[in-house]
Amino acid sequence: MRIGFDGTPLLGQRSGVGHYTGRLLAHLVQQRPEWEYMLFSNRPFEPLEAELARALPLADNFGFSRFVWMQLILPRIIRQRQPDLCHFPNNTAPLCLSRPSVITIHDASLFLHSRHHPRSRLLALRLLLPHVARRATAVITVSHHARQDLMRILQLPAEKIHVIHEAAPAGFQPLDDPIERRQLRARYNLPEQFVLFVGTMEPRKNLKRLIRAIAQLRWRGCDTRLVLVGPNGWLINGSLDKEIEALNLQDAVQNLGYVPQEDLPGIYSLATIFAFPSLYEGFGLPPLEAMACGTPVLTSRDSAMAEICGEAAWLVDPQQEAAIADGLACLLADPERREHLRQLGLARAQHYSWERTARETAVVYEKVLNGNHT
Repeated sequence: MRIGFDGTPLLGQRSGVGHYTGRLLAHLVQQRPEWEYMLFSNRPFEPLEAELARALPLADNFGFSRFVWMQLILPRIIRQRQPDLCHFPNNTAPLCLSRPSVITIHDASLFLHSRHHPRSRLLALRLLLPHVARRATAVITVSHHARQDLMRILQLPAEKIHVIHEAAPAGFQPLDDPIERRQLRARYNLPEQFVLFVGTMEPRKNLKRLIRAIAQLRWRGCDTRLVLVGPNGWLINGSLDKEIEALNLQDAVQNLGYVPQEDLPGIYSLATIFAFPSLYEGFGLPPLEAMACGTPVLTSRDSAMAEICGEAAWLVDPQQEAAIADGLACLLADPERREHLRQLGLARAQHYSWERTARETAVVYEKVLNGNHT
């Protein structure tokens, strides 16, 4: 089988979709080495990880617009290369395709939470996505909650949408070595007790309410700190710094920014609690990463987080700062409850694996080529 893959999510500093693309492709290459993988991109790739060495990079040097490249140039490349099918892992695809296609649509936030997306993305993708999804041979999404949203909003038939869960990456496990823990704590100047958030800093992640919840805890006499990890997303522009300053939390909130992937498991392991009160997620990978590292999780009861975390997390109403603060206070004050959630989380994380994700994705490919994609 010859598979054409949209490789543009692998460019630059990877987001969640970039990690999804890289991990899925690496495990497909491992499980199905007899297949041929072509990586399409509008710009040259930086050196890819060794696991992707068997994938053939086919990169243009069209830096003007990924959108224009995908709609006008990529269809011509696909006609020339003639893959058996194409997989587009980042919510969009060319409107005019000559080959069978699979598209991964991670969530319906463009339609349900449009105020949390840049206007440029809304103008392009909200118009394009319904047509692309209907023309695709099959659609993959990452949770049953996202599937229900896509069925309702895009009016897609249920049998066309395949739910294939993501997973925590390999190597995400508790860091128990006391010397390594001490070195990592010193490297990032981490306190002995802290609440951790990991993710792109953007409005949908609900960080202002999390910061206000930390302020409530401190007003109650709970001297905890918040550590933020992740790159700035759109519409931040110093707004979190202003919120922190207004609440006089400069000494209570520590923003590490982007952290190398290899340090994340240790930082998760050092945290007292992982807090992820996001307003909407198609899957919500950071809570699962935290569970895999043995960290108790507090997250939203809304969208996919409850589905993915089950009873292994403390679920709160993300719209209510007091609910977030109360949940954190209960966990901070109760080591036995934290240990109970830690054990449940470790077991929960074992339900998901990238080997399974790749295996189920390969089955979708085969169904598409056999004409049985429902």
